[in-house]
Amino acid sequence: MPRGQRMGRRRGGGQRKKFFLQSCLLVLLHRESGYGYSLMNGLQEFGFETEEMDISIIYRALRNLEADDLVSDSWNESSLGPKRRVYTITPQGEEALARWIDNLRQRRKEIETLEAAYDAVKSKTDK
Repeated sequence: MPRGQRMGRRRGGGQRKKFFLQSCLLVLLHRESGYGYSLMNGLQEFGFETEEMDISIIYRALRNLEADDLVSDSWNESSLGPKRRVYTITPQGEEALARWIDNLRQRRKEIETLEAAYDAVKSKTDK
């Protein structure tokens, strides 16, 4: 494989996916508290193909967020069916989410600047 093509491979892709999943879960919990399956359904908004997703991935991410004090859980016994564990974003989670979103916005500006510089050179060479 030519060297330039290998440049596109990323290391730590799993970490980025984990971060993206956790960020999406925090946004959903920022809107309203939820339980595992409701959160999984909400992830469709962010491009996740949840019909192919194992619910254990969601619960693992929620446990990690809980371990970091970004979410808390409680049992909802008021539902007609079995008790459900309901997750809520904590004040620390709100602060972390705000920081993450600010960082993503900054990254988007950097990427847009890079794209514009590339497009400017490319349009000159295409003429």
